[in-house]
Amino acid sequence: MGETGTSRLRTSGRTAPGTVPRWAAEEQQRIHETLLATLPSPYPCHFGAIGESRGTNHYTHWDLSEDFRSEAKAVARDLEDFLAIQRDLPDERMSLLLMVGPPDPGRAFAWYRTMFWRILSALHTYDRAPQPPDVPDDPEDPLWEFTFGGETLFTFGTCPAYGPRRSRTLGECLVIGMQSRTVFRSISGSTPAGRAAKKRIRRSLAAYEDVPLLADSGDGKGSTTHKWKQYFPDVDGRPLTGTCPVRWEKR
Repeated sequence: MGETGTSRLRTSGRTAPGTVPRWAAEEQQRIHETLLATLPSPYPCHFGAIGESRGTNHYTHWDLSEDFRSEAKAVARDLEDFLAIQRDLPDERMSLLLMVGPPDPGRAFAWYRTMFWRILSALHTYDRAPQPPDVPDDPEDPLWEFTFGGETLFTFGTCPAYGPRRSRTLGECLVIGMQSRTVFRSISGSTPAGRAAKKRIRRSLAAYEDVPLLADSGDGKGSTTHKWKQYFPDVDGRPLTGTCPVRWEKR
C-alpha cells in the first residue's frame, strides 16, 4: 500500500483489482448500491447517482492501517490524476470518492469529523500546484474553499454516524467526496438552470431524510460564504460556529 508511482484510481462499475484491500472493495460495492438505489426514494445527489450509473465516478482509498504520510502521498497522486481526467472531459460531472478505512462500527461522530479535516490538511501538504488566485489560502477567510491541483473543489464528508441524515451515509466508513467546481459553472446559483437544480436537490433531500435541511446550505437560490460549514455539518443540521477546523501542515 502507498507504493511510489502506483495509482489506486478506478472507475465505478468496475471490479476492484486484487491489489485493493478487501474492505475497500466491499465498501465500493456498498456505495454503488446506495447511489443507485431507488427505494424508498432515490439518492438526492443526482450528479453522483448519474456518475455512478455512467461509470464516470472514480474511487480510491486511504488505509488507516498503513503509514499516514505514505497514504497521503498516494491519495494526492490519485487526486492529481482524477483532476487531469476531469480537465480532459470538461462536460462530464465526475466525482472522486475517497474511502477511509477499514470500517470500525465503534467510532463516534467526532472521530470521523476530526479525521476528515486531518486528511484535507495532509492532502494540502502534498499539493504541488500553486493556490488559485481567486481563492484565499487562509481557512479563516469567509471565501476560503478547499483547493488542490489549482482547482477549487466541492468537498463533503459522509460517515455511518450521521444516522437519520441518510444522504451523509454512503457506506460503513468515512467517505470523502470531491468534485471540481468547474463542472458546476453552467448551473451556478446565479442562473435559472442553477436555481432549478438547487431546488430539485432540496426537494429530493426532504424526501430522502426525515430531518431538517442544513442551516448552512443556503436558501436554495444562491451560495453562501464559509463553504467549509457544508463540508462536515452536524447531524442536527444547526449552523456551525467558530473557525474552520482545517490546520495546514508545513510542506
